[in-house]
Amino acid sequence: MKRVRIAVVAIAVIVLTFVLSGCIGGDKTAQDPQEHEGCYFTLELREPGLDNEREDWDAYPHSTLDGAIIMSWEIPMYGNTVYESVVKFFEDRADSVTFRKTQHKFQMFHEYINEDGDVWNLETVYVAADGEYAMTANYQEILGDDGIAGTDDDLKVLTLVYKGWLY
Repeated sequence: MKRVRIAVVAIAVIVLTFVLSGCIGGDKTAQDPQEHEGCYFTLELREPGLDNEREDWDAYPHSTLDGAIIMSWEIPMYGNTVYESVVKFFEDRADSVTFRKTQHKFQMFHEYINEDGDVWNLETVYVAADGEYAMTANYQEILGDDGIAGTDDDLKVLTLVYKGWLY
């Protein structure tokens, strides 16, 4: 009986450790990320739009996507996710986009630093993939439902609306 209790407690501790560390239900990143040659998506950093809107599921409104473009990049598709592609693109550049990892699981956009050293806080950007609300960067996939690079359902434009969440 004592061995059973110890085994149950040990299993519970292992499961709890995995849950708290975010190991169960992992993100969409590739085990061995590779470039999808000739495939790109556009990453846009925009000013807040002219209006705001609210999704049915959300308590807070967000900016529309029609604000002026601050910066725009053609990002080569790399791995499976926006996160992998953006990290790879900015790794040897004078400007940078960084991410903040939260809850041991989600890669959230953190900041953009341009070549002049100006810093843009991206903590409250509204993120849209092809005009629709997007997941965090390591969950937002670049390949469409078919999982094949270079097809019509791949990501075309990822928009970051600066100060886009209005709360």
